[in-house]
Amino acid sequence: MELTERQKQIVDISIKLIAEQGIQNLTIKNIAKEAGFSEPALYRHFNSKFDIIMAMLASFQNISAFILSETEKEELDSLKKIEKFLFDRYHRFAANPQAAKVMFAEGLFMDDPRFSRKMLDIMHQHAVTMQNIIRDGQHNGELRTDIPAREMFRIIFGSLRLLVSQWCLADYNFDLPLEGKLLWNGVQKLIS
Repeated sequence: MELTERQKQIVDISIKLIAEQGIQNLTIKNIAKEAGFSEPALYRHFNSKFDIIMAMLASFQNISAFILSETEKEELDSLKKIEKFLFDRYHRFAANPQAAKVMFAEGLFMDDPRFSRKMLDIMHQHAVTMQNIIRDGQHNGELRTDIPAREMFRIIFGSLRLLVSQWCLADYNFDLPLEGKLLWNGVQKLIS
C-alpha cells in the first residue's frame, strides 16, 4: 500500500510518539494533537491505531526490502554486500534515531500477535536474503563454511542489534556508524 503524504506524516508522528512516550501513549487523540488536526480528520486517513502501527511496520519493511534487493543485485563479493547493508542501517538509524528506537524495541509489539507476526516477517525477510548472500560467500570461499548460514546471519545481525540497542539506551551519545565500523572489523575476522 502506497501511503499519501498525510499518512506518511501520521506514521512519522506515531514513530516519534512511541520513541518518546512508549506505545501505551500512542492514541488517536495524541497523534491528532501532535499533527495539529482533529481526531475525525485523522480517521479520514487511517481507520484505527492498529492501521497506523501496521503502516509504520510496513514502511520499515519496504525500506529494508528495497535495500536488500538492491544489495543482492550488486556485483560485489559477499562481505561487501553484507557490509553495504549494515552500513545502510547504521546511517539510516543515525539520521533517524527515533525510528531505530522503535524498530529495535520488539517488546513494544509483543502484546498483539498481529504486530509480532509483522515484526517476525521483517526479520525473516532479512534472514532469507542475507543467508543467500552468506551461502554465496561460503561457496566462493569468502566466508567460513564451518558455521551454518543461519548462525552466521545471527552473529552478524545480533551484533548490529546489540550495538543499536546500546546506542538507543545511551541516548544516541556515540557515533553509531563509527562504532559499527569497529564492530564490523571484528565480525569480519570471525566469519571470514
